[in-house]
Amino acid sequence: MNVSRLTDLAVAALGWLAYAARRPLRGSTSALWAVVVGLVTISLIPTLAIGSSQRPTDLTFEDVRLQEIPANTTWVRLEGDLQKADGANVYHLRTASDTEHYVVVTALVALETGPVEMTGHLMFGSLGAEIIGFLDADVPAVPRRDEPFHLILVPAAIAIVLAIGMSLGYPVIRRDRRSGSSPARLSPGESIKVDWSGRIGRVTVADDVPIPSTISLTPDPDHPEISHLAIVADGGSWAFRLRRAAPTRAVRLCRVSGSTAGLEIHAQTADIVLAFPDQDSRDRLVATLS
Repeated sequence: MNVSRLTDLAVAALGWLAYAARRPLRGSTSALWAVVVGLVTISLIPTLAIGSSQRPTDLTFEDVRLQEIPANTTWVRLEGDLQKADGANVYHLRTASDTEHYVVVTALVALETGPVEMTGHLMFGSLGAEIIGFLDADVPAVPRRDEPFHLILVPAAIAIVLAIGMSLGYPVIRRDRRSGSSPARLSPGESIKVDWSGRIGRVTVADDVPIPSTISLTPDPDHPEISHLAIVADGGSWAFRLRRAAPTRAVRLCRVSGSTAGLEIHAQTADIVLAFPDQDSRDRLVATLS
């Protein structure tokens, strides 16, 4: 399977998911957008709550030694080896990578020495050559809070998928290329099978429920640049005039079941999408219109 087919399948899956999610909502796009907003809100509220809650800032010894600390930061978290110093409840916090410098730690109660993770309020005062800061330790240290962001962001991720799918539509319409061959033009009055959707006059057919039909072109004898395009189906027939200069675009209609050759036609009284049983039929109609 080549990259183009994989891309077709991926975008078709996104479009189908949004289409399937809209069906329980009676096909309402506005209701599905409301669902998307609700899902984003579900993720946004706890994210904002977590972001606005106070917590100690993680620092390294190098940050403290060089005083490279975010502005207005005093509540910090440090890791190191806690050693008892002279004085009641006074300690030195060092690291194995820098045994020359230390942070003076004070607490209201005795602390356990050894490898520790500490939180507290960091201050800088009259520092000696070896002292890089003073820490008024929290007892006990504030534990880390590992919020389940992988769960919190799931609703937002679903909302993004649905929003992309709605913007793509279903089936997903992608630009296509004509074959390199020169296909035969349609004979005047010759018909080919198509499924059509879009708008002809005041008649609108949804893209997801195209109408199986046949299509034919008849040149206008008095105006060579104009053809009469007729679409015939079991439920009715439709026709409009189409100038040779009318905008058309070869496309692929991508569904989860596969892709089909298609053609967009934009006329003065119609904007339609045609799906063909094969690319050759599409290219024959394009050649006739050109």
